[in-house]
Amino acid sequence: MEAELVREGLAFATVGVYNHDAMTKTAAADRPSSGFTEFDLATLKEFSARELTERRWSRTQLVHGPFADFLAVWTIEAANAELPDLTITRFKRTGTYALTVGAAVVTTAAMLYVILPSHGRIEREASRVA
Repeated sequence: MEAELVREGLAFATVGVYNHDAMTKTAAADRPSSGFTEFDLATLKEFSARELTERRWSRTQLVHGPFADFLAVWTIEAANAELPDLTITRFKRTGTYALTVGAAVVTTAAMLYVILPSHGRIEREASRVA
């Protein structure tokens, strides 16, 4: 049985969080692998454009990982930092969305709009992490 397990893991080097999913090869093959949907990508593109225009964010990077897709975000204050300030993630196996600030998971939800960061929420979480 153990030989049949497929272990997926993507280190959020950007935030120091690890997630490992284990499932049998047949379960992995039967389950479609999808991260952000086309609607998610359009929403994130529009949301990112607004945040960049309002100078809350300095840059973003979309990453398609083996077990999750995520949008890495750098704020104006950390524009030249190697690691992003926050990430918006969608896990492929479960479809769950997560918002992280630094190494802290701020919230998770089944719908993208629930976790989209508000300026006040990010400031509160950043002050707790610091």
